[in-house]
Amino acid sequence: MHYQKVLKMPESIPYLSVGFDVGADFTWMSIMLPNGILIGKPFKIIHSDPQSRELAISKIKEAQEMYSLESRCFLESTGIYHIPLLCFLRDKGFDCAVINPIITKNSTNMNVRKLHNDKFDSKKAAKVGLDASLKASIVPDDAIIDLRNLVRDYYYFKDLQSAIVLKLHAELKVSFPAYLNVFSKVTTQTSLKLLEAYPLAADMLAAPKDELVE
Repeated sequence: MHYQKVLKMPESIPYLSVGFDVGADFTWMSIMLPNGILIGKPFKIIHSDPQSRELAISKIKEAQEMYSLESRCFLESTGIYHIPLLCFLRDKGFDCAVINPIITKNSTNMNVRKLHNDKFDSKKAAKVGLDASLKASIVPDDAIIDLRNLVRDYYYFKDLQSAIVLKLHAELKVSFPAYLNVFSKVTTQTSLKLLEAYPLAADMLAAPKDELVE
């Protein structure tokens, strides 16, 4: 499924570009006028602090009222970290787009060169957002986001399951190698019940045969 489009904003309709550099625990936000001038200093949004998030919304709305301009929010795609903030902004009624961090990294339209930090990256994201030909991702519906997360979780737990099975095999090879000759697949329900009841090889070997069969 393809999620890219070219954002084309008519030159006759200026807007505030709000750039976000998203991290795991916090995000830097910069607001830029259509002429490329920044409004105030970059603002740090603490993800775990509701007041911090609401204050960021207030700053955007204040800028909109002060300059009588609508705003567009541009978030760098950072794995899954940008998704909660993206949904939050969208629920607040803001027009949002996700941009590839490579695009902001390769941007050379800023006055400061060869500088990399979160504050500066949020400024670059805002600057890139003013480009009428910017390629950005379409904001997916909540159902699509949920589906992506489910698929990601599925593969995570499948990998985790495989790692646990391999570790169990390794432990049995060391502590009870004969067990692997009885069960070709040690993760069957019967095998797991036996291992739960008799975690030590000595316990299983000492158990009555009738009890083991049951």
